[in-house]
Amino acid sequence: MALAILHREPDQDAARFGDQSPIWRTCLREVVFLDEAQASLTGDSLGQHLTEGHAYRLLLEILCGLQSPMTGETQVLGQFKSFLATLGKDQPGLARLGQRLLTDARDVRAKHLQGLGSRSYGSAVRRDLAGCRHAVVIGTGKLAAEVLPFLADDGRTVDQWGRGEEPHLVRDDGIRYCPLSAIDGIDAPAEATALIVAAPVAADVIERVAAKYVGLLRVIDLRADVGQRPLAFDAHVEVVSLQDLFTRMHDAHATAVPHIEAARQDIAWRTRQYELRDELRPFGWDDLCA
Repeated sequence: MALAILHREPDQDAARFGDQSPIWRTCLREVVFLDEAQASLTGDSLGQHLTEGHAYRLLLEILCGLQSPMTGETQVLGQFKSFLATLGKDQPGLARLGQRLLTDARDVRAKHLQGLGSRSYGSAVRRDLAGCRHAVVIGTGKLAAEVLPFLADDGRTVDQWGRGEEPHLVRDDGIRYCPLSAIDGIDAPAEATALIVAAPVAADVIERVAAKYVGLLRVIDLRADVGQRPLAFDAHVEVVSLQDLFTRMHDAHATAVPHIEAARQDIAWRTRQYELRDELRPFGWDDLCA
């Protein structure tokens, strides 16, 4: 069976494809991997339906960060690796295809997309820490983990707020963990502070945490889809949205265009190699890329 995917916006109803359809989800998209019967049922109203080389090329561009607002960003690669780790033993074909995509994506990145400047959320927010002696992160997931290593530069102290019930303490890495369930009982330093929102938490929770820091200067909101009222802070507090960050990164990296074009050409060549593969697949999807 040929590779077939449905590429669409996230949070759409997946019921029509049943529980057996592997779905890779990110904050910006969903990719549904279809079998032959499902592929015949798709329509334009459900999303972008692609097969074989067209599907492979789109997947590779996504993994290289060329379909992301922050061109060349690296988080999407980790998200795909996590998706592959969830596949059952009944999906060896998709697992092998995923490994081929990862290998190609790493090669393209190494050849064309290194050295272009900030290509991760952590490095992107670093410039917004200027003048702040303290940094605060809300969130304990993958995005927070990517941001944290960039916050302790220049002797900066760091607080991390999360929903876990771990005790209020300073960990071995020097970061003070603060449970959201104990907001009222935790004291905060009065130093100049930058607050980074790295989890899909509600505005009122963010504002309660922010109120603890009397020296708050800047809020960097990395939520992809706020979906509620804007954050409310005093006029002296600067709010940097995820879209602001994307716009800034796009403008700052106009010189990357030749490298990005070279990456797209490399992807096109790798797609042709995929299309020209010589494989016997008598058992359909399970034998894909065997």
